[in-house]
Amino acid sequence: MRAGLRSWRQKIKQHRVTILVVAFILVVAIALIIVEVKSYGTGFAGKTLWDWLQLLVVPIILAIGGFWLNQLQKSREERTTEQRAENERKVAEQHAQTELDIAKDNQREAALQEYINKMSELLLDRNLRESTEDAEIRIIARVRTLTVLRGLDAFRKANVLQFLHETGLIDKNKRIIDLSGADFSGAHLFGTELSGADLSGTRLFGANLSMANLFDANLSAANLMMADLSDANLNGAKLTSAPLLKADLTRATLKGAKLSGATLLEANLSMTNLSTANLSGAHLKGAYLDQANLSGAYLKGAILSGAVLLEANLKGAIGITNEELEKQAKSLKGATMPDGSKHP
Repeated sequence: MRAGLRSWRQKIKQHRVTILVVAFILVVAIALIIVEVKSYGTGFAGKTLWDWLQLLVVPIILAIGGFWLNQLQKSREERTTEQRAENERKVAEQHAQTELDIAKDNQREAALQEYINKMSELLLDRNLRESTEDAEIRIIARVRTLTVLRGLDAFRKANVLQFLHETGLIDKNKRIIDLSGADFSGAHLFGTELSGADLSGTRLFGANLSMANLFDANLSAANLMMADLSDANLNGAKLTSAPLLKADLTRATLKGAKLSGATLLEANLSMTNLSTANLSGAHLKGAYLDQANLSGAYLKGAILSGAVLLEANLKGAIGITNEELEKQAKSLKGATMPDGSKHP
């Protein structure tokens, strides 16, 4: 209520002159009418009251019109001023955001460089590679790795993983740093060389591993939900108990891969090479396996309810029968069945 009164007072102050002019004209008009009526009835010097009113209408209309035009001009100026202020505010916010983004990026780069420098010291000055399994230096290296990953972006997370792989610290045959629980979520690992890497227990949720070389890598229990593994080389890779919910493995090569117990619900495995892969007990409910190569794959206990197996090659698949496939799969049109027959 008080805010409304203040607003009206401000408007009255802004248009004080116009209001006074209109009020003056109205007062004069009323005074003339009163004089006319009292002195001469309805006529004055040959003029009737109506004639005088007609003469007064013009200045009144002009005054009102002037007031209205003035109001329009004021409103237009106010809108222009507000729009200018809004634009300036947005520009200032964008500038501030850009400055903040640059500052954060510089902090991330500084953190990455410090990590690499510290790890290089552990490698060169304190013989990290030759340390024993329970050595304190290994604990320090692991803690530093887990800590720095929390503040890095997708590309710098990839830099950390590549550094660890190229320095031989995560080789599955001689693992120096345990990466279980390490957060590589969303990491941009497109085309990265990670063959033989021990990535067991890592968090790779939503990571881009398209065309990555994961030959013989250990990905058991790694969280690969929503990860992009399209065209990746996973020959001989171990993915036991790895959650790959809705992961994209289109055209990936998983020949001989260990996927027993892996969660592949609604995963895209179209045109994927899974020949001789171990999929025992794997959860493939609703998975897309159209044109996938499952020849010789071990499918005992695999859940394939609602799976799409259009034109898939299941010749020689072990642990599953034609009848079980027909009972579970959503579509088997054109698929080559375990006994070598073609499904209509």
